[in-house]
Amino acid sequence: MTRGKYTVNEVEERTGVPATTLRQWERRYGVPKPERSESGYRLYADEDIADIRAIKAHVDDGVPASRAAQMVAQRLADVHGPRPMQALQAALVAALVDLDDAQADRIIAEAHALYPVEDVVLDLFQPVMVELGTRWHDGVINTTTEHFASSYVQGRLRQLMSLAGTNRAGHSVIVACAPFDQHELGALVLALLLRRSGYQVYYVGANTPVEDLADMARAVKPVAVMISASSIDSVHQLMNKRGHLNGVAPLLVLGGNGFNAEPRRAELVGGRYLAADARDAVARFHDLVRETLAAEVAS
Repeated sequence: MTRGKYTVNEVEERTGVPATTLRQWERRYGVPKPERSESGYRLYADEDIADIRAIKAHVDDGVPASRAAQMVAQRLADVHGPRPMQALQAALVAALVDLDDAQADRIIAEAHALYPVEDVVLDLFQPVMVELGTRWHDGVINTTTEHFASSYVQGRLRQLMSLAGTNRAGHSVIVACAPFDQHELGALVLALLLRRSGYQVYYVGANTPVEDLADMARAVKPVAVMISASSIDSVHQLMNKRGHLNGVAPLLVLGGNGFNAEPRRAELVGGRYLAADARDAVARFHDLVRETLAAEVAS
C-alpha cells in the first residue's frame, strides 16, 4: 500500500525545508525515504514529514545536518530494527563528505555490531569509496575531500589488519602494488581478507619496486606473490620488469583495474589473473594455492 501522499513542494510548505535541501538530505544521509510515483515523482508520508521536522529542529539547535540525520535514523532503527547496509553506506558517505571522522567512527561501529568484518569491508567500505570516487570524477567533491576519505578508510583497514593478527603457521603471501602505483585500497582489502582466511600476509603497500619485491620473496619464500595494478600504465611497469618476476614465487597472481579491463594481460606479465570482485578473487586465490601446492607434491 502506498504511504506517500505529499509532493516535495507540499512538504516544503509544511516543514519550511527547501526542496533542494530535502533532496540533499535524502542523497547524503538516506533520510527521509520518500516513495516514488509511477511517473518518478517523490511522495512523502506523514512519517517522513515528522522525520524532516525532527532533523530541522536539531539543525536549528546547532547540530550538524549529518549528525541530526544520524540521530533520526537511529531513532528509526530503534523502532524498526537495524539499519540495512545501504543506509549505512549513505550515512558514511555523508560523514566523509562533511569531513566528520567522529561521525564516521560511529557509523562503522554500528556496522561492526550488525555485520561480519568481511561484509563491512566489501559491502560498506568498498561501495562508499566507489561512490566518493565517482563524485570526485564528476566534480561534486574536491581532491582533498576524496583524499581525506581514502586516508580514513585505509586507516580503518589497517586497524583491522592489525586486529587480525599474524598466523605464523599459515602459508605466506606477499601483497604489493605495482611500481609508481599509489592506489592501494584494493590490495589492502585483499591482504586483510587473506589474513583473516589464515594466510601469513606480508603487506608492503603502494609503489613497490619489482627488484625489491623479488629480493623480499627470496628471503620470505612465500607460496604466492600478489601484485595489484590500478591502470594500464602500472601493467606496463610490470611488463617491463617481467624478468625480475620470473620465478619470484611458486604462484604469481595479479589483479586490479589494470588487469580487470583485459585479464589476458596477466599472462604477459607471467602470472595468473584473479577476479574483479574481491570475494571471487579470494576464492580463486584459494583454488590456485591448492593447485600449486598439489603440483609441487606431485613433482
